[in-house]
Amino acid sequence: MKEYKDYNLEDFLFDEKFQQWVRSGSPDQVSFWRKLTAAYPDKKAELEQAREVILSWQNQPPSLSEQELNQEIHRVMKSTEVVVDEPAHRPFYRLGWWKAAAAVVLLAGLGWGVWRQVLAPATYSYEQLTRASEQPLREVVNPKVTPFVVTLPDGSRVTLSENSRISYSTRFDRETAREVFLTGEAFFEVTKNPKRPFLVYTDGLVTRVVGTSFTVRSADAKVSVRVRSGQVAVYRMREADKKARSEEQILLTPNQQATFLEKENRLTRSVVENPAPLQKDLPINEFQFDNTPISSVFALLERTYGLPIVYDKTALHNCYLTVPMSNEPFFTKLDIVCRTIGATYQVYDTQIVITGPGCD
Repeated sequence: MKEYKDYNLEDFLFDEKFQQWVRSGSPDQVSFWRKLTAAYPDKKAELEQAREVILSWQNQPPSLSEQELNQEIHRVMKSTEVVVDEPAHRPFYRLGWWKAAAAVVLLAGLGWGVWRQVLAPATYSYEQLTRASEQPLREVVNPKVTPFVVTLPDGSRVTLSENSRISYSTRFDRETAREVFLTGEAFFEVTKNPKRPFLVYTDGLVTRVVGTSFTVRSADAKVSVRVRSGQVAVYRMREADKKARSEEQILLTPNQQATFLEKENRLTRSVVENPAPLQKDLPINEFQFDNTPISSVFALLERTYGLPIVYDKTALHNCYLTVPMSNEPFFTKLDIVCRTIGATYQVYDTQIVITGPGCD
């Protein structure tokens, strides 16, 4: 007999315990299958698909005899021109009435197209996530061109971009974790509460925070999380049902971003396209350099934008900068500095690496 870790969709469909759990929903059965999902989180999608199919069977109880059901199965299969290899250890006439009815429902009631969809690779779309929620949800949609601000029950603010939607529990202010489902793009300003983590679910990616501000955007099978202030952790949805270990998540600080490519199941970290100063109101003369040691220049850039700058302090020890700057973007400032001292820079992960021959 197969172990649960080796189960596929078909195995769940034909498992007697699983059928009983779906039909009865008793506390013991629910506890059993929750433990199973926690132990094998990679099987959750197949488990949910099998559950939906069995519920559809339950809504269409058969009234035919087993012989009539077998005839109906062959008729439906012939009419749909579906070729099915029947395993020697599990012929149709030994499946029992409910299994025969299942085949009829799948092929005749649900249709072969739906069956192919059930067998399709698992995804974590907004519709699937909200439909699977155990709590009733409240949805907010922004159909307008201008951003729309939503204030959540805990005081957190969500600025929804055009054609974006969020859903959250009607018991949001009473849940242990503050969970939000998003499709589209939104800027979050989260009220700090260490006892109630804030979770954003978006197309296979989970963003976990306590109190911070960040932007989440999903488009073209790609999800990006850009941090404006504070710190967030992001991890793939398959890890969402267990405690994320440090090696399974990416920590982001201001001006850093994570990008999740759903089709490749790949999560990367980088610097945002246009880093913003951590302090909103900088002094006007903050970047007015007059024979300033390059070490002081790089230290100021690090402090202002929160991005680490790595360079050879010995090689650039004799470099000094005299140049006026003000509101230029971060990378423009960096270009000016590097060209002035004859150096270049590269961005590796979330670090800025400066290389150059030095100054005489």
